[in-house]
This record gives sequence, C-alpha cells and structure tokens, in this order.
Amino acid sequence: MSLVKIYLDAVTHQVITSEELAYLAGNQDCFDGSELKLSARLESLISSGTISVGSR
Repeated sequence: MSLVKIYLDAVTHQVITSEELAYLAGNQDCFDGSELKLSARLESLISSGTISVGSR
C-alpha cells in the first residue's frame, strides 16, 4: 500500500476506508517528511468533512 495512492484515491472519491486509516496509523512512524505532510493533509481533510470514512 502506498500513501500517495491512498491520498489520491481519498481525494478523488472523497472517501477513505478504515483499512487505509489503519495503514496510516500503523506506519506513520516510518514516514519521511513529505509523507508526514501528506498524512497531515489527509487528517485535515477528514476533520473538515471533505473526506469521509467509509467504503468505496
């Protein structure tokens, strides 16, 4: 699983799955600086309601 693919799918479909969230949470300590920024952007979009948690 790739963080970039997760981000692009989530933004495109405006939905992120719980499996993808689990991947983010479980691997965040291995992310580099750009991946941390991308995960923070995803968090912001989820918090604002732009992306919802569900299934595609």
